[in-house]
Amino acid sequence: MLTFTILLIAILGKVFVDSAIVYKWHALDFDWPNTSVRQELINNGSFIIQNNLISGIKIYNGSVYVTIPRWRKGVPSTLNVVVEKHGEAILKPFPSWDMQTQGDCSAIQYSQSLEIDPATGWMWIIDTGLNSIADPGQYLCPPKLVIYDINTDKVIRVHHFPEAIAPKMRTFLNDIVIHKVSGKPAYAYITDAGTAKLVVYDFRKDKSYTFSHKSMLDEQGPATIINFDHTQFTTHIPIDGIALSPDFRYLYYCSLASVKLYRVPTSVLANENADISRSVKNLGNKVSQTGGMIAGSKSLYYGALSLNAVYKWDFTKDMAMAASVDDVTLKTQTQVAKDDTYMEWVDSFAFDTNGYLWFTVNKLPNFLQNTMDFVNATSPSNMFIWKIYVGEKNYL
Repeated sequence: MLTFTILLIAILGKVFVDSAIVYKWHALDFDWPNTSVRQELINNGSFIIQNNLISGIKIYNGSVYVTIPRWRKGVPSTLNVVVEKHGEAILKPFPSWDMQTQGDCSAIQYSQSLEIDPATGWMWIIDTGLNSIADPGQYLCPPKLVIYDINTDKVIRVHHFPEAIAPKMRTFLNDIVIHKVSGKPAYAYITDAGTAKLVVYDFRKDKSYTFSHKSMLDEQGPATIINFDHTQFTTHIPIDGIALSPDFRYLYYCSLASVKLYRVPTSVLANENADISRSVKNLGNKVSQTGGMIAGSKSLYYGALSLNAVYKWDFTKDMAMAASVDDVTLKTQTQVAKDDTYMEWVDSFAFDTNGYLWFTVNKLPNFLQNTMDFVNATSPSNMFIWKIYVGEKNYL
């Protein structure tokens, strides 16, 4: 589990891009209070090594924050910051061990995605309230949004989603982006893969509401099949990936079981009673199905899951070529990076302030099918964190 760094020089068109695997893990471990606590949690089933897999990632002030969704039992901490100890990269529960207590509804129960405002250090944490997907009915706490100030170590606000907005036996709050107005938070947009809806949180009113549309559903046929590791992985997950344009005018989203990318104006989403059906635009097909995606200052980046790659859509170029903003389609798609060994299932993205794009890789289908080896120390690494220089910054 030693930190592993490589430097590659890849020629993409006429652009030289440096990329690196910053961290790789065979299995995850934590910054325990002491070894006795670790062993105790192993003995009582609170820490099951093979059930811990990284997913979400964000960067702030040089620190790398990652989530471990409680897909299964035995995840002691669902939100963490990567720290180095004795030459190893381990995970320190964030903001504390107490905030990871399962069954304590004031703590974080299940975090898969988060966002951090680089201007303020506010961390927006989605907590589905879900204890474990593997155990039906284990929604112990209502789903909530926690806004936490990293710089002051204080909770700014907690919004509990009403049952009508995020029904606790169905909801799966998946990914989040933040919309600012005049430099201040105004809205959060969250995909709900459980109900196939878009959740909007109005920060100024402390109120949430939802939108639904056929574009948020999973497709049928070939779109449900992802070629992964020489096999075919079938999924029916609806709306999943989400990104926000740097001018905050458009929200982009896609279903996992689809190659289509959609756009809706945020001006429409500001009205909770709006009919968005006339405003949703099908921008065209991505090169592959994707889960996570993120908008930079010029392009939208996404994981091409069937290709073991990262691609970008140059929306700046396509908008400049279009007759009008309404005519923009998904034309200029470019491969940013590809690796058939170390980019199997590119999951989640983040930007730092130096022009680097970061992302997690976790071989998720293998995890879900119980074919990953966490025990044999000589087996291949299961999880990776990459960074690639793209010369862009966060949409925020």
